Amino acid sequence: MPIDPALIEDIVETHIDALVLYARQFFANRSLHDAEDAVQDAFNRLSQQPRMPENVSAWLHTVTRNAAHNALRSNIRRKTHEAEYQQTLLQPDEESPIDLEKVELWLDQISATQREIVTLHIWGNLTFIDIAQLTQLSRMTVIRRYKEALETLKRLLGKDE
Repeated sequence: MPIDPALIEDIVETHIDALVLYARQFFANRSLHDAEDAVQDAFNRLSQQPRMPENVSAWLHTVTRNAAHNALRSNIRRKTHEAEYQQTLLQPDEESPIDLEKVELWLDQISATQREIVTLHIWGNLTFIDIAQLTQLSRMTVIRRYKEALETLKRLLGKDE
């Protein structure tokens, strides 16, 4: 039988501030948002336990720490994954300024969703997570459509690898 929700509410009230403070130390710029996510994960896990841990405070701190570390690893993987798909095809450099008319013609060759994702990522400097939230698509769908768009653009430009 799961732990009583009323008891969990009391535990949240008692421990949330200390846990958020603890979790913030693990994130760049002491990110409140990331810390709150890690703490929420800990409370969600507590609600799924078959019985109350012997030392609730220690258990919550351990789970919060693990959630923070998992989030950091996930962030690193996400950034690595994004870097793999990042390309220089449509990015201007100092020697060859970008021709906006040409870019618009290229972008007209892909779907509206792909065009939105490409422009948000390359020129808007948004992460795939940001784009997923904005477009209400999953992060993996955004990544897949971004990659498909780049492949289409490369093919159209005769730059297949």
